[in-house]
Amino acid sequence: MKKRAILTFILIGLLLTTMPLAALAQSETGNAYRDISGTWFEDAAKKYGYTEVFSDGSENFNGHRAITRIEFVQLLHRALNTNINYFVAPNMKDYFNDMDNAATGANALIDLVTIGIIERGGNFYPDQALVREEMIHWIMNALQYKTDGNYPIPMVKPVPFRDDGDISANYRGEIYSAVVLKLVSGRGDTMLFPKDAATRAEAVTIVANLMRLLENRQSLVQATASAQLAKDGSLTMSLTLKNNTDKEVTIQHTSGQKYDFKLFDLAGNNVYTWSADKLFAAVMNETQIGPGEVIVFSDTLDHDGFDVPNSAVTMKAYIVGTSKDFVIDTTGYASSIVKQ
Repeated sequence: MKKRAILTFILIGLLLTTMPLAALAQSETGNAYRDISGTWFEDAAKKYGYTEVFSDGSENFNGHRAITRIEFVQLLHRALNTNINYFVAPNMKDYFNDMDNAATGANALIDLVTIGIIERGGNFYPDQALVREEMIHWIMNALQYKTDGNYPIPMVKPVPFRDDGDISANYRGEIYSAVVLKLVSGRGDTMLFPKDAATRAEAVTIVANLMRLLENRQSLVQATASAQLAKDGSLTMSLTLKNNTDKEVTIQHTSGQKYDFKLFDLAGNNVYTWSADKLFAAVMNETQIGPGEVIVFSDTLDHDGFDVPNSAVTMKAYIVGTSKDFVIDTTGYASSIVKQ
């Protein structure tokens, strides 16, 4: 038995020493591609080259290969982590003539249509190559969806592409916005080639650029929720906003209500809403947060006037307003209710 165990360890050691180091390094990412090391799209392929979308069993990513329309749908859907639960299962034939519910990527496509990233109607042509200008159009729709349209465009005039005349008129404006936002660039000598097929390398790169932009915008203002239940039964709820930029940021409010708090039970049911019994002036106003400044929205529910529901376990704090300076999470900022 001892000799057999020693031989097993020796064999494992030999296998590890003969395995290419590049393959080992790539395996750590979960996307074990042998042909991406040292390429300009290596980082994007490691992060967004999902094997369930791109793997063909060869262990190659094939970055030069044209990406199909349904492959890009699956890629973008997973990157955005968008999954919709429908009360009634949608019928794909109500969306596109050439798709059915059993088709590869059908669920992802329905979700992206539902949230407005992809337009419905006619044929989708899932296995056709996705052209570059439509890929950029979908990416800008995704940015619109994730930010509710509140993304400032830097006041920079981009150098026009030499093949600008080949860009479809209805895509031209958002393509140049994508260039200014550094989501996309041309191919070489100021050429866009808008009608060319997008490659897999270009697809994972533009998705990586989108996700980086969204992550950077969300970190501009740090929002932290807190719910402290004191021994006397009072509950202090707060939402702390810290401006991490060197510029003032502004939140626009359509009424006197600037924030809200909600309590939820273990099943996720809303058992209390702070604003439910309050009146707010119907006057538009703003909240300014200076560079490096911290502001706190807070209220305490005294035990004498309010009993925290015994079932409440979590709280969500909400910013009631919009901002062009940073992305407000409309789903709220969560905190467990902590007993002091």
